[in-house]
Amino acid sequence: MRKRHLQERREGGQILAIFAGGLVLLILISGLVIDGGNAFVTRRDGQNSADLGSMAGTKRLADYYVKTQPFTATDNVYTAIATRMTQNDCSSAVGSNCSWTARYVGPRTGSSFQDLGAVTAADTAPPGAAGGQKALGVKVDVTKTPQTYLLGVIGQSTWTVNATGTSITGKPPGAPAGQLLPIAMVAPPTMDEGATYALTSGTLSPGNFGWLSWDGSNAANALSDSICTPNNPGFTLPAEFPADPGKSNSKDVRDCLQHYVDTQQVVLIPIVRASNDPLNNGSCDSNGKGGNGGSYCIIAIAAFVITSFSQPAVDQINGRFVGTVPYSINGNSNVPGGVTAPPATGSTFYYLGLAQ
Repeated sequence: MRKRHLQERREGGQILAIFAGGLVLLILISGLVIDGGNAFVTRRDGQNSADLGSMAGTKRLADYYVKTQPFTATDNVYTAIATRMTQNDCSSAVGSNCSWTARYVGPRTGSSFQDLGAVTAADTAPPGAAGGQKALGVKVDVTKTPQTYLLGVIGQSTWTVNATGTSITGKPPGAPAGQLLPIAMVAPPTMDEGATYALTSGTLSPGNFGWLSWDGSNAANALSDSICTPNNPGFTLPAEFPADPGKSNSKDVRDCLQHYVDTQQVVLIPIVRASNDPLNNGSCDSNGKGGNGGSYCIIAIAAFVITSFSQPAVDQINGRFVGTVPYSINGNSNVPGGVTAPPATGSTFYYLGLAQ
């Protein structure tokens, strides 16, 4: 009888041990699901903060180059990032629940960008401004340490997550394939962000309304195809392309332009000049003549939102100038290769966007 009683006690102890072990395992699995999910959401928030911070810092860097706005103790790349990060509840203090650091970057080398040094609150100019390689952008690293809910049972009270965002600005060396609308806009003396311009006003090519033909074809559907589904070849600037003398009253042309008006989609427009313009540097042979023998010299590209166009013949297209050329157009987020120099002083055409 006593032997049986001892056996029952041993079995009860084994069941209790198995139950305790299973409970700990269940808590660990639940902790991985709950705390892991929380870490995933936290990392997404950290990535948003890193992207926004790098964009804010790079925009201030672009203003330094383009608008010649000098850095001050209260207005430099560091303060631009800090302002945006504070708005996202992220401190610059290392060791806080959300902390960040930033570094200047230069041109891409292989799969990464050149590291040109830390962004600091005391910066009076970006690195390389007085000579050598100039900074093209900013990389922001964000570290967040959310508290765990269940993993504390094994001594893990926090879960560290990291995120990095890199943005750059620079002169556009050319245009990626399949991104531009075939509209040749003559470069005005100045352009203001947010202002509306007649994209086909003052055309250099009599006999058409500023249309381009990427392959020289004047087929009936060639123009509408290039407008509805951008199909330009990739090229470096400057570049010369034939003029397309017409078909501007095509229903397909009107329908696709109306789509851009309705969706307010950002589109890229070629900026052209005559061959005798000093900015062409003799790189194009175009003389601005119209008709089938005409051609245009593209010297830059700019981002617009098409606001309206004339009906029924499309002889004037109006667009709002966005100001900079974003890297992501029509879902294509590839950074154009060859960006090695910052924007020029007074430039209205320059890249600004997330690069990594």
